[in-house]
Amino acid sequence: MTGTWTTYMMTFVLAGAVAFAGADGPFNVGVPMASGPGGAATVRELVHGGQAKFAIVEKRVFTERTEVELVLTDPSGKTIGGLATPYVQDEEDVRLLWKDFVTANLAIAALPDQISVREERKAEKESFAVAFALDHSPSMTMPRAIRMQKAVQQALATFDVNDYASVVKFTSRVSTEVSLSRDKEEVMKSFKVNGINLRSDGTAIYDGAMEALDELSQAQDVSKRILILFTDGEDNSSSATLNDVLARATELDVRIFPVAYGVSDDAPLHTMAEKTGGRLHRLHDVYDFDRVFLGIYAALRHSYIVSVRTTKQRNDDMYQGAVISAGGMSAGSVRSAEVMNLMPKSGVEIASLASTDQSLVLNVDLDYDDESSDVDVSDVPMLDSVATMLIQRSDLALEIASGTDVTGASAEQVKSAQKRAQVVRDLLIRRGVPPARVQGYAGRSQAAPNHRPPGQKTTFVITKL
Repeated sequence: MTGTWTTYMMTFVLAGAVAFAGADGPFNVGVPMASGPGGAATVRELVHGGQAKFAIVEKRVFTERTEVELVLTDPSGKTIGGLATPYVQDEEDVRLLWKDFVTANLAIAALPDQISVREERKAEKESFAVAFALDHSPSMTMPRAIRMQKAVQQALATFDVNDYASVVKFTSRVSTEVSLSRDKEEVMKSFKVNGINLRSDGTAIYDGAMEALDELSQAQDVSKRILILFTDGEDNSSSATLNDVLARATELDVRIFPVAYGVSDDAPLHTMAEKTGGRLHRLHDVYDFDRVFLGIYAALRHSYIVSVRTTKQRNDDMYQGAVISAGGMSAGSVRSAEVMNLMPKSGVEIASLASTDQSLVLNVDLDYDDESSDVDVSDVPMLDSVATMLIQRSDLALEIASGTDVTGASAEQVKSAQKRAQVVRDLLIRRGVPPARVQGYAGRSQAAPNHRPPGQKTTFVITKL
């Protein structure tokens, strides 16, 4: 077998069990030996050492647990298997392999006995037809478009020899750059990493989707048809409608996976995903491009489900405020003038009543999406500046207090506040702020700027390490 999957025979000992990858096995289980159980590398060590990359496919928060679906790939893009049940028999060994990764890379505070991981090898023998419909309107900008194209190119390079691929690019006009083909060499040759060269304004999302669906209609001998639709704006140029796209996708049994970068109104994209059995991915960082396109494809065949059980004690802690624990207590003086010189010039103000020389309390003017709790794209540059300040000042730690005062708050209000704090924390960590220096809280917000709704207060507390 050629293409995506490993084509050699390898064995390695993992906590007393033996995992195999042979000529008929699609998963790379030949991971390096290190310091995990039985001498196998832990997931954290693989990622930290550059031998593995991870892409989060979906995060689901339930009352009793948090679940994260993710894929692990080696540097060549092959998925890595053999690191969880049922391929590792002892659940304690699985926890030892994953616990540091869950804490450091997924930013979920958990004891080992709260963690369970299972590996799902799906669609091993199936063939897919995957079409990309990619926004190339001027708002993308040349550097962003090139980064997106390189990420798609990386994903295409991992496609199985039996899979079809097609690429459609659109502005107000639509161009099929890669006609549907199983010839991997031809696909890679036809796809261009050349930035923005479509000479047209406007964004014809629905027309681009319809063109990609027409390409997918030509694949008759596949198990699944997939449309990955990327845009950084809203449709303003299509002759087709959302209903046209949904009807055509239903007719062809196509699942649509929209990828939205900084889109202010992604409701139509959410509808596409929901109605076709796909999934909407919202991005606010160009560094996520590398992971999301590869992650969507890889997860069709192979993923891990990481489940972190929520104990009663953790629920109690969340309702009292703390939901993520960072490194210890802080002490020392914070010079507010020095910190404020490094902070954004608008959207941030000192909450003077609560500020002391031991901490600096700031009211931060952030907008959140009511449904997803994502930070509004217009506020991302402000948080970029906050991240830069924290990276420059390694002696400071940040507490994020977001939402309704927990006293008398409903469970739903507290959960929503906790989610907003987590979103801000994740965004700062993705920009390079060490996880141990950022905490998130549900509640304890100071008086936010007057125009903020009561349920959307955000307070930053900066302390000296």
